[in-house]
Amino acid sequence: MIRTHIQRSLLAAAIAAVFSVAHAADTTAANSDEPQQNGTATTTQTATDAKPAKKPSTAAGIAAQTEASTQNAQNLAGVTVTPLRDSLKTAQSIKQDSPLIVDSIVAEDIGKLPDNSVADALQRVTGVQVAQGFQGETTSVVIRGLPNAVTTLNGREIFSSGGREFSFQDLPATAVSGLDVYKSTDATMVTGGIAGTVDIRTFRPFDFPGLKVAATLTETNQEYGAHTDPTASFLISNRWHTDAGEFGALLNTGITTMHYDYNVSYVDNNLTRVATDGSNNPIRTPNGDLVVAQNQFGANYNVGWRKRPEMNYALQWKPNDNTEVYVEGLYTWLSDQYNQPYYFSGPQNVVAPSAYTVSGSCFPVGTPGSPYYGQTICPTTSASYTGNYYAATSTQAHQDWGHNIQNAIGLKWHGDKLNLSTDLTRNASSYQNQRFVIDTFLDASSSPLTTYYNYPNTWGLAGTPQMNPANYYLNGLYQQWNNNRATQTAWRFDGDYSFDSSFFNSINFGARYANTNAQATGAQFDQGPPGGAYLPDGSPNPANNVLGLFGQQYFCNVPRTAAVPGSALTGCYNYLLNNADALRQFYGLAPGNLPAQDGQYFDITEKTYSLYGQLNYGNEMFGLPYDGVIGVRLEKINRDLNAFTYDSSTQLYSPIGLNTSQRTALPNATFNLHLRDNLQMRLSAGKTLQYPDFTQLNPSLSLSPPTANTIATGAGGNAYLKPTKSTNYDATLEWYFSDVGSLTGGVFYHDITGYIENYTFEQNIGGITYLISGPQSAGSGHLEGAELGYTQFFTSLPGALSGLGFQANYTYIDSKLKTPSMTGDGFISAPFQNVSKNNYNLVLMYEKYGVSARLAYSYRSRYPEFFLAASSVLGNNAQMYDVPASELDLSIGYDINKYFTVVFNATNLLGKDFHSYAGSGKSMPQDLRYQDRSVGLGVRFKL
Repeated sequence: MIRTHIQRSLLAAAIAAVFSVAHAADTTAANSDEPQQNGTATTTQTATDAKPAKKPSTAAGIAAQTEASTQNAQNLAGVTVTPLRDSLKTAQSIKQDSPLIVDSIVAEDIGKLPDNSVADALQRVTGVQVAQGFQGETTSVVIRGLPNAVTTLNGREIFSSGGREFSFQDLPATAVSGLDVYKSTDATMVTGGIAGTVDIRTFRPFDFPGLKVAATLTETNQEYGAHTDPTASFLISNRWHTDAGEFGALLNTGITTMHYDYNVSYVDNNLTRVATDGSNNPIRTPNGDLVVAQNQFGANYNVGWRKRPEMNYALQWKPNDNTEVYVEGLYTWLSDQYNQPYYFSGPQNVVAPSAYTVSGSCFPVGTPGSPYYGQTICPTTSASYTGNYYAATSTQAHQDWGHNIQNAIGLKWHGDKLNLSTDLTRNASSYQNQRFVIDTFLDASSSPLTTYYNYPNTWGLAGTPQMNPANYYLNGLYQQWNNNRATQTAWRFDGDYSFDSSFFNSINFGARYANTNAQATGAQFDQGPPGGAYLPDGSPNPANNVLGLFGQQYFCNVPRTAAVPGSALTGCYNYLLNNADALRQFYGLAPGNLPAQDGQYFDITEKTYSLYGQLNYGNEMFGLPYDGVIGVRLEKINRDLNAFTYDSSTQLYSPIGLNTSQRTALPNATFNLHLRDNLQMRLSAGKTLQYPDFTQLNPSLSLSPPTANTIATGAGGNAYLKPTKSTNYDATLEWYFSDVGSLTGGVFYHDITGYIENYTFEQNIGGITYLISGPQSAGSGHLEGAELGYTQFFTSLPGALSGLGFQANYTYIDSKLKTPSMTGDGFISAPFQNVSKNNYNLVLMYEKYGVSARLAYSYRSRYPEFFLAASSVLGNNAQMYDVPASELDLSIGYDINKYFTVVFNATNLLGKDFHSYAGSGKSMPQDLRYQDRSVGLGVRFKL
């Protein structure tokens, strides 16, 4: 009931504000002699003429208009010196003329998005937030706090293997002509995301008036990666008039490469305990308070080299003015080879600290099952531990490969009142990874170790024993491989028919069929060293001394960071890969990859049937034109699942076959009121749904025994997960005061049921306590917020200052979700994970005298990432909170002449880093992740 009142009050406030402005705007228009700007409708229209003829009425119509806008922008590219303004003008036109709520990014030139990657460019869109992964690139994209977005390529669904969304980092920015982020939906759009839809647009030959040749070459240096790597692209396109009609052909290729070094210093406050002296006696401060014992102090380093080639093509044929046939495709590939060494120490609760200090941010122990429940406990701010305990390094050699392919053939026919189109698409995607790991530990028996720690993430070993190769002994060998593949064949038919009416003026109709198959195979195994790691007296097994077995050539140094200034020795990446079979043989294992395991297997096929109908309407109200749509999409999905279930009591896998079917109706409605040619209001309501990822549906349980640097973990899915459903309401007010000038605002509300989140719990299997993670459908929840956006070039300023421009956007999000309690005692109310309350972008622009520059700053506030383990001393369903790095980026281009442009790019100018904390405060730090900085210099050519 409260949520309903909030939703109504938000929309009522928006409508009231709009009508107050509308009254003032109408009065101004009536008394003004100034000519009106071009717009979607004018107040001089009669009721009979008030049709949305000048506006696309559906997502398909928007795509057609976008194609025309792109062509216009490219036609101007050869004669204008303002590509930045032209791109913003085109993006503004798309937003203003759309019947839906959409924000767009248009390439400033061929091969030039505002940022170096598609994922990074999306963060400039109002309401979009991004986050970096552990391999030095943006991997997470969320819209208004929700990661559940449909991804389409030129209007057709595209995805990466194992999931339902596309990995934006797989597509180089040079391949993209524009990005459209739809925050509302209509019946014509592909189903599958509650957050919205991101449509990726690539170039087509009819975008250009004739022959077009373009190329880019950029060299980029990463500060931590310490290499200079090339990014290149080449495009050629032409069109010809023949007796058989007009033909066009385009080929675009590109490649991005990157050496990266993404380093992390961590204090494991996920699995926290009450500190003891090693004999299970609690340590207390002079005040009698307990002390937090972190799981370990550590660092991991992600050092690798990645390349992503790409190729897309398009063929177009117009035999006459009414008909177009096209064939187009996209190919992307991934190769990523990286070393992930670990260096860590775990003295906590093995020996008592010789000295320590604690924070004043104390709190009661929150774990109900703990004997110390309710007693005051204080986090440590510094500590020193000396004794015989486990400290180690680990080399994890990764090799990843993947590809995404989409090919499509289609036909469009346009009549006077009837338009028809059909499209047949084939998608194929794969992702494979191999991991080969050897753990080595330090001898602390003959020479005790001393570990020091200082808040928040600084630690090390006194005397640098980790730099002596003679101190290292073998522990476990772990190997893993996974292969995920997905294919889809999809066909769709769309049509629209216009008719004369004073209210309803056209109808959209269509059907879609998709056959999607997702498969996964893999295996993993951990093997201890021959003869065991330790002798009966607890000393290291001398037969497994690494230096004696493999010599100095085995060792390489891990990187140094400010938080962990001392380096350490670990196995070399190339040594492990080049000698993998010999190392397997030493551990008593068979050569080559492990045979496939039941727990890693699933085969899921989905057949989706969709029908839709949508009426477009328009007229006048109080002398003001309005238009909108009313539609519904009907969908049925049949799913066949084959996998294995796991019985933890018998530790056996059993095959399972499951067939399910579901029908869904998704209504939608929009209302757009044109207060003036340049001032409009939008109201939108609709239902959306998100199907679970294929990996989330896999009921198998995959177990990873404990290794030198990790606890025992497990992961599994749930074959009975239901789709997440959302009822969405939006209201916006948009003022377009110039061709490249706008001030927009909006409010939104999502009423969500069955939202899927990952949870962790502890389970004893075969005498080993595993931390099991898996997806669960939470209860109901809501997400609401507001957005503001502003863009302007100050052309009225004198001289060189007239080239200045400014962009700003801000998004506020508040959320609550009824979610299962980590302690198993019902439900609790918590914020949505990965949702930042405050998000904004500030962009200073300049374009004049052949110079085009952007200085962009992005910010998002802290957000919860995942629930802490139930055994954490925080208890009470505490979460890990991330504080992402704010980023300041610079891009400058200078036109040497009409053919060549020199470009300079720099990222993370302020050198900000990522931090995470256990709980809502900062007294229990987790990760310090060093975000890399880069500078790039390149050239663009066009003919």
